[in-house]
Amino acid sequence: MLLGVLTLLWNTITNYVAKFMDTVYESNYFMALFSCIMATILMAHLKSATVILTEIHKPKRRRSLIDRQPSPINIVSCVAYKTELEESLRWYSYDELPPAVILENNGCTVIMRICCSPEYTPYITGGNLPANYYFMEASFKWSSEHSIDSHNYAMEMQVLHAANISDVPYEYLTVSYMFDLAQQKNYMFDQIINNLASIRTAGSAIELPPFDLATLMWCFGSDYYSYRGTYTNGNFVLPSLWVICSRTFYIAPEQLARFRDICDLSGRNIVWNARQKKPLGDRCVSLNCY
Repeated sequence: MLLGVLTLLWNTITNYVAKFMDTVYESNYFMALFSCIMATILMAHLKSATVILTEIHKPKRRRSLIDRQPSPINIVSCVAYKTELEESLRWYSYDELPPAVILENNGCTVIMRICCSPEYTPYITGGNLPANYYFMEASFKWSSEHSIDSHNYAMEMQVLHAANISDVPYEYLTVSYMFDLAQQKNYMFDQIINNLASIRTAGSAIELPPFDLATLMWCFGSDYYSYRGTYTNGNFVLPSLWVICSRTFYIAPEQLARFRDICDLSGRNIVWNARQKKPLGDRCVSLNCY
C-alpha cells in the first residue's frame, strides 16, 4: 500500500517537472530566467566549496610539512634524477564537455573551476602515481613561479588535482605549464582571456560557455619534472606533488596584459602575482621518462 502511494507521488512529481521543463524550453523568457537561477546556484555552490577548502586546509594544520617543502623552485635540468616510469600518465575525461565552467577573481589570481557529476570529473592516473587524481581547479601566475635552468617564463598555469583515496604519500598533485612571450596569439586562451574583463573586480565570478579542458591543457604522458612542494591560490596553501611539463607554450604580450588588468582586493592592478623562489634543500627533482 505504502509503495503504491509513493510510486503515485513520484510519478505525479516527475510529470509536473517534465511539464515545467517543456514550458521553459518553449519560452525564451523562462529559459533565460531558469539559466540565471541555475548559474546563481552553481556560483554559490562553488563559493561555498572555496570557504570549506579554506577552513579545512588552513596553513597551520599542515605547517610542518609545508615548511619542509616550500615552493616554487628553480629546476636545474642537468642534475634532475632520471626516473624510468612503468607506464605513462593517462588522462581521462579531459575531452568531455563539462556542464559549466566558472572563472573567478579571488583578489590574488584568476581561478577556473568546472561543475560536473563525479563520474565525469577529469582525472589523471598512471605514471607511477599511487591513485587517481581528480581535477579541482586551474590558477594562473604571471610571471611564472617556477623556472627551468634559471629561465623565468611570462606565465604559469597551475592545475590542482586531489587523490580519490586518503592513504597515499601525497593527497594533491599540481600540473604546471610554462608560457613564454611570442608575437603570435595563443588561441587556446580565448575562452579565458575574452572574459577577463568581466571579473576585473576582486571577488567577481562569471560562468563561461562550456569547453573541454583538453583544449586548454596538453595531456602529456612522459618527460616531465616532479618534486614535493606547495600549491597556493591565495586562499589556502596545500602540500602537493608538482608535475611540471617540460614543453614550453606561448602567450602574446597583449594577452598577458589582459591578466595584468585584473584587480586585487584594494582595487589595484595585479601586475605580478608569483611567489619568490625557495631553495630546494635536501629534496630531489625527478625527470620522469617512459
